Amino acid sequence: MDETWGWAGSAGDFLSSASEVVLSSLVAHHSRLLMQPPSSTQRRAWEAEIHTMRTALRACVEAEPQIANDWSVVFEFELPLEGGRRPDVVVLAGEGVLVIEFKTHELPTVADVDQVLGYARDLHDYHAGCRDRRVVPMLLLQEAAPGFAREYHGAWLLSPEALPRYLHEEAGEERIDLHGWLDAPYSPLPSLIEAARRIFLHKPLPHVHTAIASGIPETVDLLGRLAERASIESERVLAFVAGVPGAGKTLVGLRLVYERSGVDGRATFLSGNGPLVAVLQDALRSRVFVRDLHAFIKTYGLTERRTPEEHVIVFDEAQRAWDEAYMWEKRGVEASEPALLVRVGERIDGWATLVGLVGEGQEIHSGEESGLQQWKDAASPPTATCSWRIHCPPRLVSEFEGLDVHSHDELDLTVTLRSRRAEHLHRWVALLLEGSLSLAARLAMRIHEQVYPMYLTRDLDEARRYVIDRYEGEPEATYGLLASSHAKMLARHGVDNGYMATSRMNIAKWFNSPKGDPSSATALAQPVTEFGCQGLELDLPVVCWGEDCNWDGGSWRLTPVRRRSRQHDPEQLLRNAYRVLLTRGRDGLVVWIPDDRRLDHIETALLAAGIRPMPGTADVAAYA
Repeated sequence: MDETWGWAGSAGDFLSSASEVVLSSLVAHHSRLLMQPPSSTQRRAWEAEIHTMRTALRACVEAEPQIANDWSVVFEFELPLEGGRRPDVVVLAGEGVLVIEFKTHELPTVADVDQVLGYARDLHDYHAGCRDRRVVPMLLLQEAAPGFAREYHGAWLLSPEALPRYLHEEAGEERIDLHGWLDAPYSPLPSLIEAARRIFLHKPLPHVHTAIASGIPETVDLLGRLAERASIESERVLAFVAGVPGAGKTLVGLRLVYERSGVDGRATFLSGNGPLVAVLQDALRSRVFVRDLHAFIKTYGLTERRTPEEHVIVFDEAQRAWDEAYMWEKRGVEASEPALLVRVGERIDGWATLVGLVGEGQEIHSGEESGLQQWKDAASPPTATCSWRIHCPPRLVSEFEGLDVHSHDELDLTVTLRSRRAEHLHRWVALLLEGSLSLAARLAMRIHEQVYPMYLTRDLDEARRYVIDRYEGEPEATYGLLASSHAKMLARHGVDNGYMATSRMNIAKWFNSPKGDPSSATALAQPVTEFGCQGLELDLPVVCWGEDCNWDGGSWRLTPVRRRSRQHDPEQLLRNAYRVLLTRGRDGLVVWIPDDRRLDHIETALLAAGIRPMPGTADVAAYA
């Protein structure tokens, strides 16, 4: 049996089935899914849920037997490709989809509310059977006072006694076919790590409508055609894909490498981001497809004795390649990384297609501040000895003036995919970091409406409790502590973001290890800095904000650590560090500021920009 639910049937079938039969089905499903029997606590929770749903549905059927009998009930519906995420109960009441999550509390927590809101929004966004339908989140509090009912940010908070009334009120007149709904495609956006696994394990990626709308398939197709033409006509092609943070640039590169490897077996993905390489190599259990950019240049660029076999070479964050001055400092070589890569491409037999992925505002290392100008210099005589054809988005054409340049709209990715429900997040972060707090606050309202919570707390334990409770029962959820490498105060408050601590950690295990492993991010013990998380993502990060980016009442006062290496604009590198930290989350964002009065102005600024204080239990319960 491969059903992705514990029990499903009409309301009439549910009421006529013995509780033991329903419970037995739930136990069997749990055992198949998690490869172990449920705990006695879980069995008692199901028994209580079955009893509550029987009582509520019986009341509905008695009131309107011709309508409520045909409603459908689904227990433990597994969201496919979501790592075992399962709302407790889904009721198909008329044309309404009612998502019910049970908690044993007397009063709700904000984590409880955000969990059921997340289930409802994901069903609405990714489940074909819910598209264009009303999906209503309901939080059922088993110990709440009789008659307790509140609406909180789009979710109903209910006692068992109040459930029948709200099932009636949210139901519609039409009927959803249960079997069609259960079999409808569910296409979530996978994380970068999961997407890489699926690509290289020959599994199909889901066709998410936001990904399709953002043009990712067209981008991959265009790059494939450019490579094919280069191979036929013996061309040297230099293509650039630009995009906002989280737009899927890395996914485009990985997909192209996979597809071209299938054509001629010769393609590779290079990244100068060591943590990204380590995490993807660990996830793929392979060092073939994803390789370190600096090691590649050392092997093939610093000597002409060896030439790579690959004809298609994708390199991540092209605008961050090391400039000539930094290469001289680090390697004693009077050439930039782009110049060396172009020279390598000219030695490859017959043809070559180099594809650079260009991010925005991601420069955080020394030697990364020269941008695309060095690519123009590399592709121009006398550095280049071959004729290179440049392909780029229209907005980058001016960067290559004087060369053989061709523009394509398909090479500009403008929609962020990292955040499931916050396509405006990167713009909000930009406004925040430039000090435009009132404009940021307006945009924050839209982000919260998209069910992407952004919270602030001065209590680190409160932040930890929130993310743990938020992902209760979701074993593959990812969350962890992020911190700027420049913030020296954090260590005194229990967050050791120092060089020794962060350099000793195993970054691949931090991202890939399961819950319960002390090396996992979900242990909420060891933070990673902007250098460790760039290009990667979490479901929900806790960003630890330090004194290095303080608010002086009118603008951000930036105090970067002075590195040994030359830097053109250290303050911009620090600003970009916070840009990276604040854009890692897929489901939301928590900011923790240490409880130090010297940092109080940061709290004032973030609240003015639209981040909300972390609500307490009493705040949620009292909200009407």
